[in-house]
Amino acid sequence: IGDDGAQALAALKDTPGLTTLSLNLLDNQIGDGGAQALAALKDSPSLVSLTLNLRHNCIADSPALAALKDAPALKALMLSLGSNRIGDDMAQALAQLKAAPFLTSLTLHLGSNRITDDGAHALVTLREAPALTTLSLNLWNNHTRGGAARAFAALKGSEALAQLSVDL
Repeated sequence: IGDDGAQALAALKDTPGLTTLSLNLLDNQIGDGGAQALAALKDSPSLVSLTLNLRHNCIADSPALAALKDAPALKALMLSLGSNRIGDDMAQALAQLKAAPFLTSLTLHLGSNRITDDGAHALVTLREAPALTTLSLNLWNNHTRGGAARAFAALKGSEALAQLSVDL
């Protein structure tokens, strides 16, 4: 479907009363432009739960999806971005999701990308999200080393997290 198809699907933000949206866009040649378009879902006023499967696409380090932090009602977010071209810049952008005021559950599948220990350190700051109780981070098959494990060990100090899953 490419970026044009992603842009068309972003119009779902205008669906009245939409509370849950799941888009499986696996292997669709979606790039940074498509990610930018899908970030407009943040403008859906009643969207509480969003799942975007964008695995095996052409997304690089566009910070666009971090804009989902501004979704007014979002409580649960699952972004599957494995097997793209994501590096530390995107990991740092995704760490901005910590500013989402009502986000209680966050799952980031970032396997098979180009994230290093620096990106992992940025993702650890997600523990600062005010309402986050469930965090799942999948970073297998990236360019992380021992520094990533040490970084995620710092999550032990988070009193708010009730459920934590880290896959390195």
